[in-house]
Amino acid sequence: MKISNKKLYEKVADVIILDINEGRLNTGDRLPSIKALSESFGVGQATIREALNALRAMGYIDIKHGQGTFITEREEPRFNFEAINGDVKDIENLLEVRSIVEVGVARLAAKNRNDEDLLAIESALKDMKLAIKENDLGEASDLKFHLAIADAAKNDILKQLLLNVSDIMRHTMKETRRIYLYTKSKSIEKLYNEHKEIFEAIKIQNAQLAQSKMAFHLEEVEKVVLSNIKKTDS
Repeated sequence: MKISNKKLYEKVADVIILDINEGRLNTGDRLPSIKALSESFGVGQATIREALNALRAMGYIDIKHGQGTFITEREEPRFNFEAINGDVKDIENLLEVRSIVEVGVARLAAKNRNDEDLLAIESALKDMKLAIKENDLGEASDLKFHLAIADAAKNDILKQLLLNVSDIMRHTMKETRRIYLYTKSKSIEKLYNEHKEIFEAIKIQNAQLAQSKMAFHLEEVEKVVLSNIKKTDS
């Protein structure tokens, strides 16, 4: 199969994931060599390596040096409450706090931000993009992004509210991103785009749009987290 669009490694990864999901590739199967995959997909070997690294990060494959690349048995992730030192109610409360506070923070940031604030928010966004490239979850840059917006809002009390829950926010972001990464190869990219749209709205000082984009982002996060919590409890 020939692949001919940007983000080629994602296209390759998607095909392999589809083959796994539809049973054409099974646990323990060995993938062809990088050279063979390169010829099969019609892309460079560097692209194949990127695709394999992404698949390994998602838990689809295990690369054994000197032996080859093998399809692994994957278990559906469960929300790790131990990582946040909390329980279901703590997560639900956090989601409520973020929904109430951060939507307003985004609106104020769009009104009050200065050039220095934009640079800080954009820096966090770049860190997030780099994390995607390096197959890292990127929860640190995620938190950095949201706190930079809080700075731009110019309201010390609102910023302090977020700082008070920043630890649980970071751990929840990590778990959310881990679930996103498991669910679909492009989900982390989608998450990045949601953040980028929030930034763009703040940049053009459209308060209503910034508020709307933040609300949408938090609703999407809430869907992922709550649905996974239900699976964990069942």
